[in-house]
Amino acid sequence: MKSKQTLLIKAIILLFFSSGPSYSQLLFKLESDSLLQFDYYSGDEFNNAELNSEFWKGPWTRVNMAQNFRYNNDNIKFENGLVDFLMLKRDSVYKINPHEIDSTFLKEKKRAIQNFTFSLGYSAGMIISQKKFHYGLYELKFKVEEGKGVWPAFWFFGGEKNEEIDAFELKGERTNSIHVDTHCPEGCDKGYKNKLGFNTNFGGWLPTKNYLHNGYNVFVLEWKPDEVIWYLNGFPIAYFKGRFSNPMNVFLNTQIAADGRAFKPGPDEGTKFPNHFLVDYLRIWKQAPVENNPILKMNASMSDDTLRYINYVNKPDSKRGLMYNKKRFAEESGTMTMVLLTGNRVRVCVTGRLKEEGLISFEGDGTVFSYPTNVSEFEFQVPKNLERLTLNIQFEKKVYSKSIMISN
Repeated sequence: MKSKQTLLIKAIILLFFSSGPSYSQLLFKLESDSLLQFDYYSGDEFNNAELNSEFWKGPWTRVNMAQNFRYNNDNIKFENGLVDFLMLKRDSVYKINPHEIDSTFLKEKKRAIQNFTFSLGYSAGMIISQKKFHYGLYELKFKVEEGKGVWPAFWFFGGEKNEEIDAFELKGERTNSIHVDTHCPEGCDKGYKNKLGFNTNFGGWLPTKNYLHNGYNVFVLEWKPDEVIWYLNGFPIAYFKGRFSNPMNVFLNTQIAADGRAFKPGPDEGTKFPNHFLVDYLRIWKQAPVENNPILKMNASMSDDTLRYINYVNKPDSKRGLMYNKKRFAEESGTMTMVLLTGNRVRVCVTGRLKEEGLISFEGDGTVFSYPTNVSEFEFQVPKNLERLTLNIQFEKKVYSKSIMISN
């Protein structure tokens, strides 16, 4: 009888470890003296030579008459494990669809459409997720270039009127500022005051200590049922208290602004083209139940990825920042991600105060792998038949440990 019970327990354990996703990266988030585990849910590493059409689609409306540009598929390039959203200056005549005609703009400029064709001076790139997503942690590694009038963005919209989350909007001439925002059906002004004490909508430009174009940044948007938090390289930068109940699509794009319109100014003769908005990956994480054991599984799709986020340091300038909630942000200490690559390499990335102040090591088979404190990313190789690693994080005189199963 006892042996049957033992076999049953072993079968249950085996089922537990084999019933997860086909591969699993891990993310650990240190928050309020708790080490929270997040499992990989979805995303794109952009390591293929073409767009993953199962995950992404192009925009429904491609022409923006008022801003003088069109979204083209040719403005999305894939190379060296990156997707490049190109902003190009090139006068072109395009065939347009009836729903792309901006009658208000045509009336304002006293222009007319002939044979459903229109001349535009710029072209840009955009992709939209096929699927709508909801609560979770959205991680984007990216790099931008300077250029007055250029407007890269990472945002969420599901089709509901006036319901949108803007992870970030950037301008090429604002090289150390990030714009975050939300749009709500009944306004997003609850609990937010301006300097005069009146209600004001959430959103605005947030200063950073370093220039965005100097290196790759890791940007995270954490969407919870009753709040949204924005992070730059593991440091909280903005906080919104409110609920977005509807799932939304993920948008990645670059575009051009226009003088006298939203996000003005537009480009001038000093703006260099092509302009590049580079994205290394989009990773979507879901928080794991406390009782779940961490499992690190092989992710062959990441085998060609390279270390890009090394010594570059950038963080919010909290002394001048908007929407800075000191009490809420004091609970945030940073994140650590782990990915198992081909060749038994473990890729580790550490952000936030955890990178600056934490001591991190991994122990397995009697070998200790220590994380160097002067870099944001590093790799180490584990023995081929290693089945378990112990993660140890020392932070503010406390030690957090996790036993991690390894599955090749």
